[in-house]
Amino acid sequence: MKLRLLLAALPFVGMYSGGALAEHLPMLFGMPFLLSWNLIWMAATAAVLAFILYLDTRDEAIDANSQAGGQR
Repeated sequence: MKLRLLLAALPFVGMYSGGALAEHLPMLFGMPFLLSWNLIWMAATAAVLAFILYLDTRDEAIDANSQAGGQR
């Protein structure tokens, strides 16, 4: 449970931490740094949410198996 909460907070922290780095790195991939940073974190957010979904469905499957085994 705690791992999922920490993973869910990661994109929020990542999106808003780019401003502190922007003054040191003016360009990244030929685009302004903050635009590049936001695009990277948009993709990372999708990956993190997919991993959280995987963890959630895995836990549901484990719970379903344990409940089915206890009813026999």
